[in-house]
Amino acid sequence: MRRFFDIAKWTLTLGSGSQNFLGARWIEPFLGRVSKAKERIWALRILSLSPHYFFDPDNPKYSKMNPDEYLEQMYRESVETRKDIFENIIKPHIKTSDTVLEYGCGPGFLAKETAGYAAVVFGCDISAGALACAKILNSASNLTYILADEKGLEKIADESLDAIYSFAVIQHLSDEIFEIVLKNCESKLRKGGKLILHIQLTDDTWKPEEEWKNDTSIRGKMKLKYGLHCFGRTEQEHIDILQGFKFRVDSITPLTVVAGDEVSAQALLLAEKQ
Repeated sequence: MRRFFDIAKWTLTLGSGSQNFLGARWIEPFLGRVSKAKERIWALRILSLSPHYFFDPDNPKYSKMNPDEYLEQMYRESVETRKDIFENIIKPHIKTSDTVLEYGCGPGFLAKETAGYAAVVFGCDISAGALACAKILNSASNLTYILADEKGLEKIADESLDAIYSFAVIQHLSDEIFEIVLKNCESKLRKGGKLILHIQLTDDTWKPEEEWKNDTSIRGKMKLKYGLHCFGRTEQEHIDILQGFKFRVDSITPLTVVAGDEVSAQALLLAEKQ
C-alpha cells in the first residue's frame, strides 16, 4: 500500500521529461495562490511529494512529531547538511569573486549557502515546482533561479561563469541527459572555468543505466518510469563522456567528508574547460 501511494503522488507531481519530479504544471500556480502566511508550509508539503526530498517519515526519531513538525525538522536538517556540504566540498574550489551556477539545484538549500559566499549565483533545475519552492524557502539577493531549458539558460551569458557545480544530480541522469548538461556547461563556462561534479561510481548498489533498462519486469518498468534513477558509472566512463566536450578531468577522488549519509562511498570529479 505504501509503495502504491508513493507511485500515485510521484505521478501526480511528475512533469514532462525524465526525472522531472515536481514538474507538474499545477504546482507553481498553486503556490502562487497560497497566502504569504501559508506559502512556507505548503512549499514544504509539496517537496515531500517528491522521492528526492523529505522521504524518511517513518524514522523513529520523528515518531512524536505531527506531519508539519516533521517537515520543519527536515527543513532544518537540510539547511545543516547543505552547510556541511558547501564548506567541505564546494567552497574549497570557488572564490568570493566568482559567478557560479548550481546545476540541478532543486529547492535551493545548497545554492543559498553558496550565495552567502560567492559574488553571483544561479540555480537551475528542470523542475518548475522545485524552483517555486526554492524561491519561497531559499531566496537571496544575489541568487537567481532559472529553468534548466534553452529559454532559462539564455539568462546566463555564454562563457560568463567561473564555476559550475552539481551535487546529487549526475548519478540520476541518463547518459543522454548527462551529455546535454555537459554541452550547456561547456557553453556557459569561461575558458579555464571549473566543473565540480558529485558522482557515484558503480558498486553493488549503484548499477549501470543499461542494467536498469534490461529489467523488463513490471516492477522494473515502473521503477524506470516513476522511480528515482540511481545510475553508477566507472571512472573511465565519466572521463570518456567529459572528453567528448571541452573538459579536462583533473581528478576523481573519494568523498571522505561525511556530510550526511548520502555522500558516503561517493566521489568528487574536478574538471577544467579547455
